Amino acid sequence: MARRSMFALLGTALLLAVAGCGGGSEPSGQAGPSLEAPVSIKVGDIQGAPASFIAFGEGKGIFDKHQLDVNLVPQEGGAAIIPNLVSGEMQIGGSNIVSVLLARDAGLPVQIIAPGTSVGADPDKDFSAVIVAKDSPIETPKDLAGRTVAVNTLKNVSEVTLKASLEDTGVDVSSVKLIAMPFPDMPAAVEKHQVDAAFVIEPFATIARSQGARSVIRPYVESMANLAVGTYTATEEYIQQNPAVVEAFQAAVAETAKYITDHPDEYRAALPDITKLAPDLAPTVNIPRWGERVDLGSLRFLGEKMATYGLVEKEPDVEAAVYTAS
Repeated sequence: MARRSMFALLGTALLLAVAGCGGGSEPSGQAGPSLEAPVSIKVGDIQGAPASFIAFGEGKGIFDKHQLDVNLVPQEGGAAIIPNLVSGEMQIGGSNIVSVLLARDAGLPVQIIAPGTSVGADPDKDFSAVIVAKDSPIETPKDLAGRTVAVNTLKNVSEVTLKASLEDTGVDVSSVKLIAMPFPDMPAAVEKHQVDAAFVIEPFATIARSQGARSVIRPYVESMANLAVGTYTATEEYIQQNPAVVEAFQAAVAETAKYITDHPDEYRAALPDITKLAPDLAPTVNIPRWGERVDLGSLRFLGEKMATYGLVEKEPDVEAAVYTAS
């Protein structure tokens, strides 16, 4: 089936036969094993705000504090990260919820271990945007009907939230053509009219607007207020064999999230060093939210939409997709 094609190259040998861990969103109340010495892990994360989160936490020494030596590898999309987890090339991956649920539907033994990016309820503060060129005839979301829109990866959270938000405005989403394109390439592609529009995240949304692009819809917030978008994921085998590493990573993510929440301007000020963002643009970047727990409501919403748009045949079991320490 089409949704399984992105995993086909892995082969059946990569489908690890391991027992699954229990699902749920609440952290365990019991103290788990702790790391006594530093452990090196390779972490893949999506270009832009998601990878910037890990890089910022590294820069503040938070991951070192939790005995984790992180080798961060920015990636074009969550779907590309998951095969690297299953093959053992990476130990932990930042991915969007849709890609994780799609991977599990294809039989890949991955689970969510920590929350990633999310949004609030204000569209103006959404870190996603569909942008068009300043001279584009597209003025409203309804004008995207019949147009070509770039997304970073097909069949992921960009596709699902774009369709959900456009459908709410009355657009026939089957008329919208989606093509894959890396986030960093999107501002120039829109400016040169190589595509009609592009679904970008920060800091690429701010970069594009600084070059004259306009936002016509904010898909994350406008598909569901307070939507959780990203996750951190590992294989069931890695989780089972490395519970102390997983717990340390969870703690480092939670501490980084709290630090950014308490010091958003410091995070923004670090973005020019982490990304290609010009220093004068840093104060205007919409930064994501990072929560303390995996939001099952968002998983259910996205799972329902995945079934609606034909990414899966039936709604995923979202509780089983989330790891909880026993």
